[in-house]
Amino acid sequence: MDKLKKRLKEKGWAEQEIDKTINIVREAKEGKHAAIKILDKAVYWLALVIAVIGNFIISVALIPPLMFLKSVQLFLVTMILGASFGLLFELLIRSIEHLEARHHIFLGILIPLIAIINVFIITLVANGFEKALNINNPQNPFIVAVVYAFSFILPFAFYKLVLKKGYYSG
Repeated sequence: MDKLKKRLKEKGWAEQEIDKTINIVREAKEGKHAAIKILDKAVYWLALVIAVIGNFIISVALIPPLMFLKSVQLFLVTMILGASFGLLFELLIRSIEHLEARHHIFLGILIPLIAIINVFIITLVANGFEKALNINNPQNPFIVAVVYAFSFILPFAFYKLVLKKGYYSG
């Protein structure tokens, strides 16, 4: 509520109007029906599950490029996929209005960590396929995972640092 109070103060609201507005918001949060509170949590966890599954699908989609592309082309494809999914995830999280700062921090740490692990494992799998098919194009799983994770985090960082937009922190 402190961020809301600060934003309203910056917009020139009177202290009495700010207090009244904050009380209305607080009462609305506290007065939510139990089913709505459960639905809010379900949306949060569903978004988390979708992000994990999406990261896994993107990781699997990286197998052919990992097997056949050389470093520059591979990193370009990896960066495009990472940034695209990162943007989609960032927009999804930003659109869930009830999330608080702690939710954003949790998701901001967990999802890139899962992305790194997924891409690392998939790179190892692709390297195994290359050996089985006698293709000599091994990739360093750590570097590919870091490039993907960096690209995945880029939309969030751009929104937070360059555009300097804060999420509502209730």
